[in-house]
Amino acid sequence: MSIFKVLEGKITQEVEDYSDFLSNLSGDSLKGAEFMFYSLANIFKDKTIDEIESGMVDSSYKGEKYDFGIDAIYITGSKDFIEQKEQLDLYNEDTKFTIHLFQFKRGTGVSQADLLKFNKGVKKILVDEDLSDTDNLFFYNRMLALNEIKTKLYNNYSTDNIKVVCHIVFGGVEQNLNSNPLLVEELDSIKSTLTNGGFTNNEIRIADCQKLINANSKGQEIIDIIEYEKTLKYITGTADVDKLNGYICIVKGKEIAELVRKHQTSIFEANIRDYYKRSDLNSKIATTSSSTDEAKYFWSFNNGLTMTCNKVQELPNDKYRLYNLQIVNGCQTSNAIYSALKNKERINELLEKQDAGEELNKKEIEEINSKEKLQFNDETSLLVKIVETNSEDLIYRITETTNSQTPIKAFSLKANDNIQLLIEQYLESKGVWYERRLNFYKNKGKKNIVNIQKLFQLFTSHIFLKPSQVKTRPKSMFINSYEDVFPHPSVQNMNYALYLIPIKTDIYLTKKIREIQRNDSITDGYQRTILSYGKFHLGCFILSSILKNEYNLKGIVKNEARIQSELENNIDQHFTDALLNFEKTLKSFVGNRKESIVTGVRKTELDSRITKFIKNRK
Repeated sequence: MSIFKVLEGKITQEVEDYSDFLSNLSGDSLKGAEFMFYSLANIFKDKTIDEIESGMVDSSYKGEKYDFGIDAIYITGSKDFIEQKEQLDLYNEDTKFTIHLFQFKRGTGVSQADLLKFNKGVKKILVDEDLSDTDNLFFYNRMLALNEIKTKLYNNYSTDNIKVVCHIVFGGVEQNLNSNPLLVEELDSIKSTLTNGGFTNNEIRIADCQKLINANSKGQEIIDIIEYEKTLKYITGTADVDKLNGYICIVKGKEIAELVRKHQTSIFEANIRDYYKRSDLNSKIATTSSSTDEAKYFWSFNNGLTMTCNKVQELPNDKYRLYNLQIVNGCQTSNAIYSALKNKERINELLEKQDAGEELNKKEIEEINSKEKLQFNDETSLLVKIVETNSEDLIYRITETTNSQTPIKAFSLKANDNIQLLIEQYLESKGVWYERRLNFYKNKGKKNIVNIQKLFQLFTSHIFLKPSQVKTRPKSMFINSYEDVFPHPSVQNMNYALYLIPIKTDIYLTKKIREIQRNDSITDGYQRTILSYGKFHLGCFILSSILKNEYNLKGIVKNEARIQSELENNIDQHFTDALLNFEKTLKSFVGNRKESIVTGVRKTELDSRITKFIKNRK
């Protein structure tokens, strides 16, 4: 069997995972979409299909006129998709950001015309920002949001940390592309377009047939080396199946700071994805790690870190190489030490400037004064517990128990809560797979999958009527209101219909929106933009159309069967009602310009107006 047939077989095996997105497609459009989904799912291994689909702008897939050779576009910070400019506030100055532009060709070759078109597209949408809503409204709306992010990125972060990557993904062999002088010339021309346009940090990345075949569903492992001062080993087993080994170490604080600098949020993947700034806690940690008198006692004052890994390899000179390394407890400590080290580096930079005879400005002098007592002390060491195991269940247990005292609880950390287990069991009985753990059901080939974050957003939108807030700040809201959405069963007896109904509403609404976009049955630009950016809000209006003045907790529980029946049998009627009423509400808030929708749907005041409409409806 040829290598190309192997790739085709892999695409066929996985196509069921995203078949819901492929309805109403046929012929070349279907083949192209299958290839895009397969490729993106293996490039962004830890992302849901919904997240991946949101970045696909291919004109054939979206039913639009043009895409200018660009089939998908994303912005990432560390490993996260960034969809709102507000998300940038969660990252530090060393975070690596990437603007991803994709061109896909399912066939075995890429032509000069393909690359020429891609080059023109890069210039049009990234350099000139000259995309028209009549070319591709979905692409146009997406670029409105991404341009906000891009502007804030370049205003607030070093250009060295922002890279533009142009991905050429095709079913052929990379060597054939690189051996063709005309194609190499076009690739160089794309890089020149970016460089001349101010995007000097850029890269062309080729993914060919072999790379796509070798891709797997697991996320990219972190493999790194730490040096320790002292260590104690506790070996309980060496076989991969039952391996559970412990290594207790004293590690220099700078070792940990450098891990954070190098891997950013990726190293906290099994714990939390973001570093939420708690000035009280972080200030105390940074102060101790900076103190001449106390830094040497840091390891005894601080609880230390817990790391997990699949394999520990002992190296000479007191070093361990750790495979699939994660810091599952100690996010705040790690980042506070990293911050103290950055303070020290920044002050040294300013003092060197001063020593060279340059005068510091007022802001720089204030910076020295504010950071002077928060400079990292090299005597700082930490107590580090390394757990070597291949058991994902154990890693979740370790993560949960070692974080039991911290107020920071992110999506993955809550996976084993009693309420989550009960929701999973209930939804399974209703044909919905509740993925408490990333990719758990996806890897089993299940459909109708909803993860914790999505359920939290749907519940907060449709039950608490806060679609704008949860769209803009999903993770910070999760921390602040988790127990309101997912109370402990002993505290509050939740009716699980309140979880099911938002999911069912979203399923039918999503299906309807896809149908409209495929058939181009709505041509009004304002309404089509609403479909792209106001889905959480539309769900509220659909339930309002069904329930009228019974849209409340009791009304949803009481009318559970009727809601599901109306969604199944009369979705067209309720969708039309919802779209018209949301459009009316939105226009009274942001006006008649469709360009205002992208920012308007993120404003808290819109939630208040939606609530007022729903409460006053007869």
